[in-house]
Amino acid sequence: MSRPVNTAELARSWVAIPSPSGAERAVLAAIEQVAQSCGLSVRRIAVDSERYDLLLGSEQPPRVLLTTHVDTVPGGPPPTLAGGVLGGRGACDAKGIAAAMLGALCDLRDRGTDRVALLLVVGEETTSDGARAAAGAMSPVAYLVNGEPTELRFVSAQRGALAFKLVAQGVACHSGYPELGRSAIHALLDALHRLRLEPWPGDPEIGATLLNVGSVGGGTAPNALADRAWAELMMRPAIAAAAVEGRVRELTGDAIEVEVRTRSDPQRFFVPPGRPAIVVGYSSDVAHLRPLGTPLMVGPGSIHVAHTDREQVSVAELEQARRLYAELCGELLQRDAAP
Repeated sequence: MSRPVNTAELARSWVAIPSPSGAERAVLAAIEQVAQSCGLSVRRIAVDSERYDLLLGSEQPPRVLLTTHVDTVPGGPPPTLAGGVLGGRGACDAKGIAAAMLGALCDLRDRGTDRVALLLVVGEETTSDGARAAAGAMSPVAYLVNGEPTELRFVSAQRGALAFKLVAQGVACHSGYPELGRSAIHALLDALHRLRLEPWPGDPEIGATLLNVGSVGGGTAPNALADRAWAELMMRPAIAAAAVEGRVRELTGDAIEVEVRTRSDPQRFFVPPGRPAIVVGYSSDVAHLRPLGTPLMVGPGSIHVAHTDREQVSVAELEQARRLYAELCGELLQRDAAP
């Protein structure tokens, strides 16, 4: 029998451990300790020389894989657990989900079901390097259930991701004699203007392709032409990411360097018969985990408060998610075993 897991307290303890992308070791160590005390097998999957994912389960090869991420965006308020609500960075995106999945895994083990495992990855908020490492190191399963904040609604489709940096080089000179130089900022602004005016193609189900200019910098002084300028952008493609990237390069031209940080295509998911489904505007690790099995996506909490100082999830929803994950895994195992 597994040691009883209190979902809310477990999630609060993990939220209390900062784990921005790239600095996840402390929370992984805490998760390993809990998993071992519950009698779960623990496998580390190397991501780089310092970082790793965790695969928790039994010695039996899994047929259903629960999965979510333990890294977060930086910052956020300290954890709170009061009035039936868990608050803090990672409460719903996605340490609360990880706690609900671990609880479901223990519940399934106690019922004699051992063909389910839990994969907790790093790096989802940046480059999905954890998911890519796991996909290359693990054997395929029948189904994988990815946890993201969906208000416990199943997802039928999601946008992709194209994160990139634009870098413009110029020639500095006195602003009174612009003919002696070339402003990198002006060139960058022209390129950004073309990108913002572009009628990016969309998809009837997924919707429009989105573009966001997240940060901009460059130059040294207002009375000097800038010798360098940069901008970081995130696009949410509703079509193939490679096609969007190609058009970005055409619009920015040879004078602007395009440094792609991460790229993934839109995804479509299996939705169990009879379950209502939604389309979400964000991307996830599923694009990189898809080689492992047929993906589903569902989780507690709202994406509308993720990445904000209002991030929270109710304890009742975490417990509901725990029951849903256990029930869903049972259904998927039966589907996998059906002739």
